[in-house]
Amino acid sequence: MDDKLLSLLVYFRLKNKDRCFLIGLTSVLSLIVLVFLAANFDLKARLAVSTELQGHEHMNREDQLYSSDGRCRARTNFVFVKVHKCGSHTTTCILQRFGHERDLTFMLPAQDGPNIGYPRFPKTGDYLPSPNGVFNVIADHIRYKKDIVTNLMPRDTAYFAILRHPLSHLKSVFNWKKLAGAFRIKAENPVGRFLDTPWYYKRAYPGIVRYTRNLMAFDMGLDTSYFNRKHPHILNVNFPEQQYGKLPRMSDVEKAKNILDLDPQAADMLQQYITTIDRDFILVMILEYYDESLVMLRRLMCWSIKDILYDLDVRNDKPYPYKHMDFTDVQKRNHQRWSAADYAFYEHFNSTLWKKISSEGPDFYEELDYFKFINKDVNWYCSMKLEITWTIPSSAWNEAFILNRSFCEWLVLKRWTWDGILKEKHIQKWWNVK
Repeated sequence: MDDKLLSLLVYFRLKNKDRCFLIGLTSVLSLIVLVFLAANFDLKARLAVSTELQGHEHMNREDQLYSSDGRCRARTNFVFVKVHKCGSHTTTCILQRFGHERDLTFMLPAQDGPNIGYPRFPKTGDYLPSPNGVFNVIADHIRYKKDIVTNLMPRDTAYFAILRHPLSHLKSVFNWKKLAGAFRIKAENPVGRFLDTPWYYKRAYPGIVRYTRNLMAFDMGLDTSYFNRKHPHILNVNFPEQQYGKLPRMSDVEKAKNILDLDPQAADMLQQYITTIDRDFILVMILEYYDESLVMLRRLMCWSIKDILYDLDVRNDKPYPYKHMDFTDVQKRNHQRWSAADYAFYEHFNSTLWKKISSEGPDFYEELDYFKFINKDVNWYCSMKLEITWTIPSSAWNEAFILNRSFCEWLVLKRWTWDGILKEKHIQKWWNVK
């Protein structure tokens, strides 16, 4: 009865496109549901979960989840390269919930915070030792280095990461590191002002400017010093003696073009490294196509729809004034030269994502629509804080699963809360082994 009433409530919510009517209708129907349940069922009955489905959930947690073709098992050894300012918080929370449900062993930072040795490559002492000598998951910030990570993880480990468009990434980095203040830029669009003459800021602020240049490629393990180095004849450039608001002369722009363009050797090195990542990683997700990336990840990892559900509020970052400002053609070209490695990474893996999707066939988009539908419904159910369970029925892409208040609490946990839960659990495992 609980499931039928709740499903009816969802049906009316989805069918009506009028927002105001929708809110009013869901509120009224929610009250009807609660009154009906209070009158006809005791608390124990409302919270009961069928023994059959409990057993099914237990089987899933024993690593027996199958994809829609019924042949592959869920992969539970994986490394997520958590690239800074690429929506990786949301993804990390998904992975932390997945691992917690299955009692997987995470590689966790030895110190407080989300970094394992970063910005250095990880080494012994940067992470808590494994209680059983095995790690299943890395989902905190590391700087990826193949030979180090593969020596720490099982042979069947899956590797994946996430990127975003470099200009969008630069805006987020500017806000994150408060670079407008650090660079003393007083402009409505400080990122645009920076991109007028990025080579000037490299000379004036050599330390902090590194966050603006090829940061995604750096996190992915590329030796960016070769691409960010100070060119031997860079001092010959006629930098404008900076008075804020002064635009660079065309002669400066043309000289900077010659300096910032990749030479053939650098371009070859970059392409070789990207090819290696493409071979070793099962997927590089793209933030602008986040749901598509998650569905692709689910298929490649043989997970269930439940495993990739996420809190829709997490991605609504606090706005900042220049978040949606555009750039001139000159500023865009300057950034393409300034962060050439990041553009190469993004363009390659954005293309790769769509090639993977196209190879999946038309049912990929059917699953994508279904996932968006279910994710919105789950978020709605959790926001209502109803003291009833709800069974999501089976489909071509998932077996039936149960939602309850515990799952909803897990869904909305932030990364730092998961950090504390996982670290406490890790230490408890250690003492049990000892």
